[in-house]
Amino acid sequence: MITDGIKNFLLKCPYLENDDIGVDFLGSEAFDYTIEIMPGETLIKKYTDGSTYNQISFVFASRNFYGRDNLQNTLFYEKFAAWLNECTKNGILPDIGENLTPEAIEAQSFGYLYSSGATIARYQIQCRLTYFKKC
Repeated sequence: MITDGIKNFLLKCPYLENDDIGVDFLGSEAFDYTIEIMPGETLIKKYTDGSTYNQISFVFASRNFYGRDNLQNTLFYEKFAAWLNECTKNGILPDIGENLTPEAIEAQSFGYLYSSGATIARYQIQCRLTYFKKC
């Protein structure tokens, strides 16, 4: 439910060029998107009543046109990160399921070139969702 909530939330980003985001799958065309859950510790804090404060780290990646000037690709990720911050600031967060209360969604890196071909490249940004799980 958490991954689905993140996906549905990111689909609301006004900077996306299409209306689909894969999960652990990134197509080969420009403006394809995916989210990929990253391995790592999820528990941040455990409370005496059994409730927990957690995190899920993920990569948001895209295929973009690639060439001599890639400024638009970099600007997309700057705007994307700012959008995540603005959503958190305004309390607009993913619906991740019953007994789970999202606290923040944020970029944890700048968007960066991950791999490239002659005309298409993969760019990505590392992100994190923190949430409270009521026992």
